[in-house]
Amino acid sequence: MYNRNVIWSPAVKEKLTQFRSERFTPEETLDFISQFIIETEDLLKNSIIRKTYTEEIGKYKGITRVVIKKFRVYYKLIDNDVVILAVLFLGEN
Repeated sequence: MYNRNVIWSPAVKEKLTQFRSERFTPEETLDFISQFIIETEDLLKNSIIRKTYTEEIGKYKGITRVVIKKFRVYYKLIDNDVVILAVLFLGEN
């Protein structure tokens, strides 16, 4: 199987560590973010990435995105690496 390396930019790592939800305890939020990371890496490591879209306008014009757990994940493929450039949370523009 063809596997890719997933590289999380430092800005995205920092943003994920700061994610909070008023509806969940800190432990539930950490579990949610952990699951998000696992699902994101599983999807992006695949040689065939489905349900992608390339932004046509705005700040992320020309960058590919995929939606995972209602979060928009913007990434670029560089050789055998998938570099995650940004993650937008639900309701964030």
